[in-house]
Amino acid sequence: MLSLTPWYEGLLITIVPVIILVPTYMYSVKSYQITNDKLIIERTISKLDKEIPLSEIENVSIPGKEDFNWTIRALGDAGLFGYYGLFANPKLGSFRAYATNRKNRVLIVLKAKKDKIVLSPDDAGMAEALQKLIKKQA
Repeated sequence: MLSLTPWYEGLLITIVPVIILVPTYMYSVKSYQITNDKLIIERTISKLDKEIPLSEIENVSIPGKEDFNWTIRALGDAGLFGYYGLFANPKLGSFRAYATNRKNRVLIVLKAKKDKIVLSPDDAGMAEALQKLIKKQA
């Protein structure tokens, strides 16, 4: 039997992945930058960069691998272009991730509402540099 597929089937197969991949890539984290007064999370599109004043950071620590057991993604991307969005687990509670990988994770706790942010810089010394700047400002 001859089966004819609708004309739009091929179009959907092409467009749906693009609709998913383009925004996912735009929100992906490119790098981190520390200035004298803020931490900048640079994304692929600079208008989406996140700036955190150092004065709003309460604590910087290096969590263990076990701190991320049973982590679930509430809203975001996990794996394709990094790990970013809202996540939660029993140990940390809810947190926002701006991570490029699962190595060198840094946990930042903000003063307001005790919000938590997880980063993953390529340079493992970033946590120490950030702690020094925060202490200097205090």
